[in-house]
Amino acid sequence: MRGWLSEAIRVSLARLFPGSSVSTVCRPVLCLPEHTVTLDEAVSHMGALHSGHPRIGTAQRLMRNTSVRTRHLVDPFADVVRPRTFGERMRRYAEAGTELGARAARGALAEAGTAPDEVDHLVLVSCTGYLLPGLDARVAGRLGLRRDVRRLAFTQVGCAGGAYALARARELAAVRPGSVTLIVAVELCSLSYQPGDDRIASFVSTALFGDAAAACVVREDRPGLRLDASYEDLAPDTLGHISYEVDELGFHFDTNPRISRVVAEAMPGLRRWLEDETPVLAPQPDFLVGHTGGPRIMYEVSKGLGIPPAMFELSENSLTRRGNTASVVVLDVLEQTFDDPPRAGAQGLVVAFGPGVTTVAVTGTWV
Repeated sequence: MRGWLSEAIRVSLARLFPGSSVSTVCRPVLCLPEHTVTLDEAVSHMGALHSGHPRIGTAQRLMRNTSVRTRHLVDPFADVVRPRTFGERMRRYAEAGTELGARAARGALAEAGTAPDEVDHLVLVSCTGYLLPGLDARVAGRLGLRRDVRRLAFTQVGCAGGAYALARARELAAVRPGSVTLIVAVELCSLSYQPGDDRIASFVSTALFGDAAAACVVREDRPGLRLDASYEDLAPDTLGHISYEVDELGFHFDTNPRISRVVAEAMPGLRRWLEDETPVLAPQPDFLVGHTGGPRIMYEVSKGLGIPPAMFELSENSLTRRGNTASVVVLDVLEQTFDDPPRAGAQGLVVAFGPGVTTVAVTGTWV
C-alpha cells in the first residue's frame, strides 16, 4: 500500500498533526494455539494431584475466583501436566514460539498492507522462555526481514510487555520519522507449569495463564491508534511481588497477594501525570486498553483513575476466554477495540503492570 492511498493518508495526518512525528498502531492480529483447557479441567486436575494438600479447598476456590473459563495451550493438556526438564521446555518454546509469533506477524503485516522488506524495527516481547539467539532473530528469519532490521528484544517486562512495546515503538518513530516498526508478543505460559509445585501461587497460575501470540505494525501513514505519550513507574521495594524462581525444571512463577495494594498506591502518580500532561482524564478516557491482571487489579485501576468498571469489558472478555496471556493481552484488547472503533479524535489509555513492580501507560488518539 505504497501508492496514492497511503500518500493521501500520510498527507492528511500531517495536516491534522503538524510538526509531529505520527506513529499509528494498525489493527493487531491475535493467534491462538489449537489446544484448550477449561477451568473445571484445571481445578479437577489440581485437586486430584494434590488431594492431600492442607489447603486444597482454599486453593481450588482461588482458582475459580480468577474468572477464567477457557485457555489455549500449545500442547494437549495431558502433555502440559507431565513432568518436563528445563531443556525440553525451552526446545518447545523455540519451536512453538517461533511458529506462533511468525504467524501473528504475517497476519499483522497483511492487515497493515506492509511488506516484510518495509520493516525497519522489530520489537519482540516474551517472558516465558530463554533462547540464544532469541525469538527476535528466529522470527525475523522466518519472515524474511531485511538484514539491517533493528531488533529490540525484551524478555523480563512480563505482563507489561505489550504496553512497553508500544511505548518503545513511539520512541523509535520519534528518532527515525517515517520508519516502520513491527511489534510481536509471544507467551507460552503453559511451559512453566510445574506438577510438583504445591504453593498457592502455583494453583492460581495453573488456572490463570494461557498461551498466545499477537503482532501489530506501527507506522505513520495508516489509520488506527496514534501514540501520543507514555509513562513508566517502578515501585520501590517490590522485586519479589511478581517473579520467577528458576531451578533444574524451569520457571516457578510467584506473585504476592499484595500486588493489588502496590497497583493502588501507583494510581495517584499515574493520575497526576494524566491530568497534568494529557487530555485523557477529562473526565475519563473515551476508550481503555487495559491489561487484565485479574479482577482485583482492574478494580484498583477503576477506583484510582475514576474509570467506570464498564470500560473494562474488553479486558474482562480477554481474561474469561483466553486467560492472562501476559504481554499479549494489551494487543488482544486493542484488536477487539478495532472491531467497534472509537470516533475519530477519541482519546484513549493503554495501561499494564509487570515485574518490578512496573506500571506502563500509553495515551493515544484514534485517527
